[in-house]
Amino acid sequence: MAFQSSKHYCTTLLASAIASALALNAGLAQAQEDAEVKEQDVEKVLVTGSRIARDPNLASPSPVQSISEEDIQLSGEFSITDVINDIPALFSSTSSESSIDSGTFADGANVLNLRGLGTNRTLTLVNGRRHVGGVAGSAAVDVGSIPVKLIKSVEVLTGGASAVYGADAVTGVVNFILRDDYEGFEFDVNSGISSEGDGEQISMSALYGRNFDNDKGNFAVSVEYQNDEGVRVSERDNGLIIGSARDWTNPALRFQQGDIGSSTPNLSQYYNYDNTGLFNFGLSIPSQDDFIQNFTDQFGSAPNLTAEELALFQRATSVNPRAVLPYRTFPFTSGYGYIVPGNPYTFEGFDPSTNIDLDGNGTPDCLDSFSGYNSSFGAASFGALGGCWNVTENGSYRPIQDGLVSGNFEGFGGDSFNTIQQQRGYLITPNDKISLNFLGHYDLSESMTVFGELKYVVQTTENESQPSSYWDLLFGAADNPYLPEFIQPIANELGGVAITADPIGIGQGKIENERRTLRAVLGIEGYFENDWEYNLAVNYGRFEFEQKGTENNVIVDRFFSAIDAVTDPSTGEATCRVNLDANTPQVTTAFNIPVYDPGYFSFTPGDGSCVPLNIWAGATGISQEAVDWITNDSRDQTTLEQLVISGSIAGDSSDYFELPYGPVFFALGGEYRKEKSEATFDNWQLGVLPEGSQYQSGTLISEYSTNNSLVFQPSIKVANETGDFDVSEIFVEVSLPLIEGEMLVEELTLDLAARYSDYSTIGDTTTWRANLMYSPFDDLMIRLSQSQAIRAPNINELFGPEVGATFRPTDPCNASVIEGIRGNDANAADIIQANCVADLQSIGFDPIDENGNYIYTDPLSAAFPGVTGGNAELQEETADTTTLGFVYQASWLEGFSLTADYWSIEIESAISSVTSDDIVNGCYSGETLNENFCSLFTRNTDSSSPQFGGFNFLRTTAVNFARLETSGVDFSVGYDFAVGAHNFMTKVSGTKVNEIDQYTNPNDLNDVNPELGEVNKPELAGNINLTWQWEDIQIGWQTQYMDEQLVGYVEIEDYERGDYDDSVVMDEFWQHDINFSYNINEELMVYGGIKNVTNEEPFLTNFAYPASARGRFYFVGIDMRLE
Repeated sequence: MAFQSSKHYCTTLLASAIASALALNAGLAQAQEDAEVKEQDVEKVLVTGSRIARDPNLASPSPVQSISEEDIQLSGEFSITDVINDIPALFSSTSSESSIDSGTFADGANVLNLRGLGTNRTLTLVNGRRHVGGVAGSAAVDVGSIPVKLIKSVEVLTGGASAVYGADAVTGVVNFILRDDYEGFEFDVNSGISSEGDGEQISMSALYGRNFDNDKGNFAVSVEYQNDEGVRVSERDNGLIIGSARDWTNPALRFQQGDIGSSTPNLSQYYNYDNTGLFNFGLSIPSQDDFIQNFTDQFGSAPNLTAEELALFQRATSVNPRAVLPYRTFPFTSGYGYIVPGNPYTFEGFDPSTNIDLDGNGTPDCLDSFSGYNSSFGAASFGALGGCWNVTENGSYRPIQDGLVSGNFEGFGGDSFNTIQQQRGYLITPNDKISLNFLGHYDLSESMTVFGELKYVVQTTENESQPSSYWDLLFGAADNPYLPEFIQPIANELGGVAITADPIGIGQGKIENERRTLRAVLGIEGYFENDWEYNLAVNYGRFEFEQKGTENNVIVDRFFSAIDAVTDPSTGEATCRVNLDANTPQVTTAFNIPVYDPGYFSFTPGDGSCVPLNIWAGATGISQEAVDWITNDSRDQTTLEQLVISGSIAGDSSDYFELPYGPVFFALGGEYRKEKSEATFDNWQLGVLPEGSQYQSGTLISEYSTNNSLVFQPSIKVANETGDFDVSEIFVEVSLPLIEGEMLVEELTLDLAARYSDYSTIGDTTTWRANLMYSPFDDLMIRLSQSQAIRAPNINELFGPEVGATFRPTDPCNASVIEGIRGNDANAADIIQANCVADLQSIGFDPIDENGNYIYTDPLSAAFPGVTGGNAELQEETADTTTLGFVYQASWLEGFSLTADYWSIEIESAISSVTSDDIVNGCYSGETLNENFCSLFTRNTDSSSPQFGGFNFLRTTAVNFARLETSGVDFSVGYDFAVGAHNFMTKVSGTKVNEIDQYTNPNDLNDVNPELGEVNKPELAGNINLTWQWEDIQIGWQTQYMDEQLVGYVEIEDYERGDYDDSVVMDEFWQHDINFSYNINEELMVYGGIKNVTNEEPFLTNFAYPASARGRFYFVGIDMRLE
C-alpha cells in the first residue's frame, strides 16, 4: 500500500489518517506544522529534523508510543508480542511463551492487552485497517500472524478511540505499519540459545521488492520462517518447581512430619495411633487449651508442656491462614494410582492397621503416611479416600510418601505431584511459523493509486497434557487378574479393593495447535483536483484454529469396561468381563467421580471388541492395544471470517472558507463490517454414537442416558457454536485551528470526531472524541483528550451455546476458611458462618457438632460440573476516557524531551462473567443469604454420599453489570546528544498506575475488587534505554523495571486482610538486555545480544512472568541487503 504516497497527503495527514484509520502518527505533522508552511518543510520535520530520531509521541494530540523496525530486530525476540510488551501499558499482554500461564488462551497465542483491562478492549490494526480476530468468537487479534520482517513500526495509541476506529478501541489502539515501496533483496537469519544450552530459536526471512513500469508500481514479496524448540521440564534441574506454586490452606496450621518427636513427649503420647487412634502428623493443631483438656480427659492428668510443644501451639495461632508454596497438589491420588485396602461399595476394610508392611519397617503401611491414615477409617481421618500404597511407573509398590499436608484434599509435594507436572512436559512450548506475504501498489495516474496486500500464515505449537482424566476409587474386583499379589488376600476377603488415579500413562496426551491466517486487502486511493483525498478499500480475513489431540480423550464407557478385567476360562488370558457376559452391569466409581450415567454406548457389549487395561502395574501394565481402544484423538476447530468495506474523503475548506488562522481540516467516510465465527468439535466430544454401538449410530448419547459426551467428564455438554453480526458506520472528524502564532499562543487546535454505528445485534451506538492542543511557545505542547468509546459484545458473548464446564471455587463455608477470616475480621466471619449454617441445615446437613463447634469441611476432591453460555440480551459497554498531559522539547538543549500524560478510563455496563468464586462468596457474605447468587449453584443433598453438602452444580454467563476504573500517569524523559562522532541516545519511560478497580458484584456495585499490585499489574513499571553509536557500531542496553507485586492466584484484598504472609509479595523486578549491531558494509550487518543478562527467573506461580523460564539467552544474526 502506498501509505504516504503523495506530498499532498502530508498536508492533511491528521484528518485523513484518523478518519480512514491509516496512520496513528497522524498528529505528528499537524501538531508541528504552521498552517502556511510549505509541503517540503513538513516533510523535513517528519523525516529528518535531526540526525537523532524523534519519538512520534512528542507531537501527537493523543499519547502515542512507537517501536521501530530496528528496535524489533535488535531485541532478539522471537515473538513480536514480547517486543511490544516493553511498552509498560502493554505489560499484561499474552505472548506465545506466557500463553501457558494464561488459562484463557490456547498455547502459542499472541494477544495484546492495554492497561490490563482485557484483550477484547484493545483494537489491533495493520496499516490502519482492521485485522481478522484470532480468538474464538472475539475480535482480539493473534498478532503472531503479522510478518515481523515487514513491520516498519508499531504505534500504540492509548486512550479511547472508538470514534476514530470503531468498536473495541476502548483502552486504545495498536497499529502495525508495514514497509512500503521496498526495492532490493534482503535476507535475515538469527539464532539463539539459552545459557543452559536449550531453548533454541531460529528465524529466517527473505524480502524481495522492486519498482516497475517506470516506477509507477512497486511490489514486495516476503517469506518468513521461525522455529522455537521450547524447553522441556526434563531439560532443567529445577524444571519441576517452575510454575508449580499455588494457593492452599497454610500447612503450618497442621502437624507436619518431624514436628512431633522426642522433644514433644505430650504430643507424642496423645498423637499416637495405639493410644488414641490419632496420627502423628497431618492433623490440625488444636488450641493449647483444647489440647490440655483433651489430654487430661484421655489420660487423667494435665500435660506439662515443653518449649517445643508451646512453640507449635504458638505457630498455629500466629501464622496466616493461606500460603502459596511450590509443588501444590491433591494428596489423595497419583499418576499411576494409590491403592486402598477397602471396598468402596460396601465400606468394608479401610483399616489403618491392615497387616501389610511392604517396606518392612514394622509399621502397617497405612500408618506410614498421612495419606494412608486419612484414606482409612481412623479416629480423625476422612476415610474411603486415596490409598496406602503408591504405584510407581515401573509397576512396583511402596507406602505413600507425603509432602506437606494442608488438608484432607490439599498438600504440597509428595507422590501426588506427578499428576501436576511430569518430566516430559513443557516449560516453554515449541512453536513454528511460516508466512508468505505480498504487498504492492500501482499508480493508475498521477492522482490515483491502486494497492493491495495478501498474506498467508501458518503457526503451530504443541504441548503434552497429562493427566487427561481423573478417577476416584476405581473398583478392582477380587477376580481381576491384574490385582497386585500383595493386595489379593484383602480383595478376596472384601470382594474387591480400589485405586484412585489421575492417569499420566494412558495415551500420549499430546495437543497440537495450528493457526492459519489469510488476509487480503484491495483498495484505491488518490486525490481530486481540489487536493481532497479519497480512499476506498476492501479487506477480507479468515482465521482457522485447529486443535488436534493424540490419544488425549478417554472414552468413558470403554475405560470402565477395560479395567473390569477377568480371566478368560477358554484361554487363561485376561479379557474384559463384558466380552464374556454382555449383561454384566458396568462398574464405575463408588462416589460417581466423575459424574457418569453408566452404560455401554460406544460399542456393543459381548462383541469381543473390548481390550483389557491393567491400571494396577504402572506404565508396564498399559498396552498400546488398550490405549488405542479406550482413547481417541480429539479435533476442535474454530473459524473466524471478517469482511470490511471502507471509504473516506479528507481535505480542507480552503476552497470555500477559512477561519482566521487557517482552513478547517476534515475527514468523513463510512465502513461496513461483517464478522462470523464458527466452532466445531469431534463427534466423540459431541456425544455422537459411532459405528459399532448397540444403539443407532449417529444418534446422541443424551438420547439414551443423562450423559452428554462420550469422553471424560461425560456430564458436560459440548456443542458446536456459530454466530455472526454486521455493522454499518459513518464517521466524521474536523480539525479547527483556533489560534496560531500569537503571544503565548503559538498554537491552539481543536479536533472533534464522532461515529454512528448500526449493529445487527445491539442496534444504534454513538461515540465521540475531542482533542485540544495548546502550545504557548514552540518548546511546549499541552494536550487534552476526552472521549466516549464503546465495545459491542462479541459473538461468543452473545451466541455461545450453553455448554458444560467444570468449576472448583474455594468453599467459603469451609471451617478453615472461616477461621482464617476470623483472625482478621471476626464480624465478617460470624456473618459467613451464620449464613453457611442456615444454608447447610436447609439441605439436612448440620455443620455444628455436639460441643457446639462449627466443623463443616469441604468434602470435594475434584472439580464439579456446571454450565456456561452466551447471553443474547447483552448490550454495548461504554467507556469515558480522559488524557491530559504535555510534551516539552527544549530548544535550548537539542535532543532533550519530556512528556507526561495523566489518563483515566471508566467503563460502565462492562460485559463480564461473574466468577465461580464471586458467585459462592456472594451467596454468604451479606447480612442474609443472597439469592441472586445462591440460586446459581446447588449442593449435594444425598446424606449417604461422602460429598454430602459439597457443591455439585454451578451456572454462569456474561452480563452487563460491571464497572471498571483505572487511572495513572505515563511519562517519558529522553536526551539524545552527540560528542564528536559518537551519538548517545537515552530514554526513561514508564507508567504509574493509581488504581485498577473492578466492581463486579451485581448485588452491590459499590463493592470494589482492587487489582493494582496483583500479578501482572504493578503500580510502577518502565524501561531505561541507553544506546551508543559510533560510525558503523551500535551498542544498546535496556532495563525493564516492575514494582513489587503479588504472586499469581492471590488477591490483593485477601493479602491486605492478612490471609497470606509477606512471602507472596515479590520484590521489585529488574531485567537487563544488551544488544549490538555492526554494519560491515552497506550490504551486510551482524547483530546480536544477550536477553536477561542477570538470568532472572519467573515467579514460582508462573512459567513466563515476569521473566521467561528460558532464562539468560544469547542470540546473533546476519542481515544482508542487496539493491
